[in-house]
Amino acid sequence: MRDGSTLPGWPLILRREYAAQYVGLSGSTFDGEVKAGRIPRPVQITDTIKGWHRGDLDAWADDRRAVNDVTVSPFEDGI
Repeated sequence: MRDGSTLPGWPLILRREYAAQYVGLSGSTFDGEVKAGRIPRPVQITDTIKGWHRGDLDAWADDRRAVNDVTVSPFEDGI
C-alpha cells in the first residue's frame, strides 16, 4: 500500500506545501529560499496553478550535497 511518503507515491509536480515537505523545509523557509533564488522557481501547471517539478527539487538537493562535500571537512561536522 502506498502512503505517499516515498517515491513513486509523490506526484511528479508538487504544489507548494508538498514541495516544502519533499525537501524537508517548513513552508515559510521554503518560500524564503525560492524568493532568494536558492530553490528553483515553480513551473506553471495551469493559468492559475504553479508547482515544482520533482526532478528540479532532486537536482537542487543533489547540488546542496555537492556543495557540502566540497566546503565541509569531515572534522568540521563532528564526524
